[in-house]
Amino acid sequence: MNADELLPLVVSSVRAASALAAQDVDFYRSLDKEIASSLTNTSQKVTDMINSIISSVDENSEGLVEGKENLDESWKDIGNLLDSLFELADHSIDALSKASQKSSNDPKMKYLNDSLNFESDNVTRLSKPQLNFSVPVDNSETHPFRPLLTDKPNAVVPLDEVLKIVDGTEDTPQHYPQPYETEIDKQEYNEQVLQFSDPIPSKVWEETEAIWVDNEESLAAMLNELKTATELAVDLEHHDFRSYYGITCLMQISTRNTDYLVDTIALRDKLQVLNVVFTDPKITKILHGAFMDIIWLQRDLGLYIVSLFDTYHASRALGFPRHSLAYLLERFAHFKTSKQYQLADWRTRPLSKAMNAYARADTHFLLNIFDQLRNMLIQEDKLASMLHESRKVAKRRFEYSKYKPTLPSSAVFSPTESDMPWRSMIYQYNIPSQKVELVKRLWEWRDTIARRDDESPRYIMPNQLIASLVEYVPTNPAGVISVNRMMTDPVRSNAKAIANLIKSTLEDMKNNNISTTVVSTTAKDKETSSNDLSTSQIKFIVSQFENILEKYSSNNSNLNDVTSKEGKDSLVFSKIFNSRDDIITYDKGTKHLITEQQLSDRQKEVDAAMKQAEEIAFSMEVQDTHKESMKQPFPEPEEVISQSHLPAFEDKEEQEDLDEIIVLKDTKDRRNRQHRGRGRSADSDHTVIDYSKGDKILSQDNRRRTPNKRKYDPFSADNNENALQGAKRRRPTAKNRNVSFKR
Repeated sequence: MNADELLPLVVSSVRAASALAAQDVDFYRSLDKEIASSLTNTSQKVTDMINSIISSVDENSEGLVEGKENLDESWKDIGNLLDSLFELADHSIDALSKASQKSSNDPKMKYLNDSLNFESDNVTRLSKPQLNFSVPVDNSETHPFRPLLTDKPNAVVPLDEVLKIVDGTEDTPQHYPQPYETEIDKQEYNEQVLQFSDPIPSKVWEETEAIWVDNEESLAAMLNELKTATELAVDLEHHDFRSYYGITCLMQISTRNTDYLVDTIALRDKLQVLNVVFTDPKITKILHGAFMDIIWLQRDLGLYIVSLFDTYHASRALGFPRHSLAYLLERFAHFKTSKQYQLADWRTRPLSKAMNAYARADTHFLLNIFDQLRNMLIQEDKLASMLHESRKVAKRRFEYSKYKPTLPSSAVFSPTESDMPWRSMIYQYNIPSQKVELVKRLWEWRDTIARRDDESPRYIMPNQLIASLVEYVPTNPAGVISVNRMMTDPVRSNAKAIANLIKSTLEDMKNNNISTTVVSTTAKDKETSSNDLSTSQIKFIVSQFENILEKYSSNNSNLNDVTSKEGKDSLVFSKIFNSRDDIITYDKGTKHLITEQQLSDRQKEVDAAMKQAEEIAFSMEVQDTHKESMKQPFPEPEEVISQSHLPAFEDKEEQEDLDEIIVLKDTKDRRNRQHRGRGRSADSDHTVIDYSKGDKILSQDNRRRTPNKRKYDPFSADNNENALQGAKRRRPTAKNRNVSFKR
């Protein structure tokens, strides 16, 4: 039976099964015994057929068991298998159709063939290659990073001089210099780099294969060919998830004729012989984005590069819209690479075919790209500035975080650039300031374990897991393990230690009142009283003050004992207290010593001035101006309306009037009075009011007051019985403040 005959039968069977599944089969089974027996027999036949298919695929697999519950449970595995098969089929069809469509649009474009890579993508636990290194990895940072060089070929400055440690300064701690810094600056590039020439095409991609180098014999053969070249394309593959500093896993080197893949894990301690080629100024080394490759080469392999041509800076100088290597490959080599293996685990051995092709593509076309970029830079007169930027990249130096410069510098790379690396995580996860101390201690614990086990900090404990621990603060191992689904093996195995760390940190924060809350600079926040302090805070402040006072008293007594010894030399303070040479004065630039008599006279002047200040009696009499003013006779007004009704003034202290009405603000009324008072004579201010007519004045109506005019409201019920109520303005809700409601 061919496919054309089989397909209609399969389709009809699927339709019939789907229609049957849509019905309530169990209901019909309970109504008719014949239907029940027929369904049972059919189910048994289908189960036997499935078991026969499974046994033909895997003889050791367990077959399906008849029954609805058993079939539902077992069908999950079959469904997952079918889903994965359909997904692979869809991926393959899409890849083929996409490739055919692009090839029809651009027949020159080539593609990295990784779509048919059916190798297993399951993550496997690889043994750590650093465990087999002849020189163990040192993460202690007890000294500055020392270059790994044992020999310095093509040297201008000898090796002994560049391996001398440089004394530290205020901004830069002590360190070893970059061994090839002078050679990079002083030695000239190959003349061919400065000349315009026709680009040399790359070898056909399908007709070449990379040579694998993982032993000393193949390394020596490769080195002999590299010495005859004038240009080399170099690239590296790095892994930093299962190592504290990272591991250089693979090196790709291409000449005009050959591609090499160098196993830098197997040859980690044997690759310094490549410095003969890498530091030769007559051989141009082409890299793309070498700012990290330079660091990895010197840190892991002891390799340095002289005469660097960085195609990344060339693309920036030429103003390309993008500066990635993938863009350069598409534009100049018409090659479409894949991003699938950018973050692959390059410790894997042996490499898969797709990983091998991806690594080789990074350098295979790079020499031809270099030819085209060089010509474009020469035409636009930008080659000199681009080479200057490449030299700056080649001079970069690796340094441990403990010895990094105080001010960040592009010439020095350290794994940790900030002195407080946890600060960014605090803002990222919005951690309260009261828990910053807990974040700091968890961060330090993670860093300690990562250094000890040579693992990356994010492998030990991701930042998200630290944020969860800080949020829930579990103090028992079970709580630590269940705090987040993102649980790592190191955290699981150290759950008890982490719980104890959190518990001790919380106790320290409570006892010592550790708080990093930001203090406001407003006057209101500065005016704090003792009522705002708790008892524990007061005790802590008192204890600190007593310790400071005790230290000051002991130091003061020691100084008095030392200075009181006249005629005796002190081993520590003799030069300070027994020497009078430091007491000098300058007169027109000439130094004069102060004699004992002059010092005695000065002391007497100071004592006399202080004694005179003490004799001043602070007995200043405070005059009661209020009483004096009350005792003076009240001036009589020029025009007296009624002398009998004037208020009587008694010679007694004025008492506070509890019924006095205080006007807080009457600026508008004051302005009106001032405006009305313009043009009046000064005598009007002295007019005396007749208080006998006060009742009549108060009883009069204010004629200026006009009654409120009645306004027409279309929504009023008086105008329209069926009128709608007007829209009421909603009061804004209170924001950023507490609101209390009263009935």
